[in-house]
Amino acid sequence: MAARTLGVLTFGIETGSEDHALALAFTTFVLFQVFNALCARSETASVFGRDTLRNAKLWAALGVVVALQVAAVHVDAVQGVFGTADLTLWDWVLTTAVASTVLWFDEARKAFARRG
Repeated sequence: MAARTLGVLTFGIETGSEDHALALAFTTFVLFQVFNALCARSETASVFGRDTLRNAKLWAALGVVVALQVAAVHVDAVQGVFGTADLTLWDWVLTTAVASTVLWFDEARKAFARRG
């Protein structure tokens, strides 16, 4: 997760401003934690099972985290606190895709563990 977050930070620095790069890295890191929270529910069960949908408190907490992250990068007063900048739709796609790799790797690990 750290290496991929730093990779996004490097990409952001090379393609834009420092504030934009920090917003990309910060968002990637937060989304890694969101996906990791989903993965951590079970050592062997897939996150795509019905049990995942049943934990309303988890979904509420994850919703609050994502809402706060959106505020951190899109609300001017909060941007000043965190030193971030607005993200584009493409930026959100990029950060979500990178951060979701923790889920895909964990799903592969769980599938392998269930087989044998």
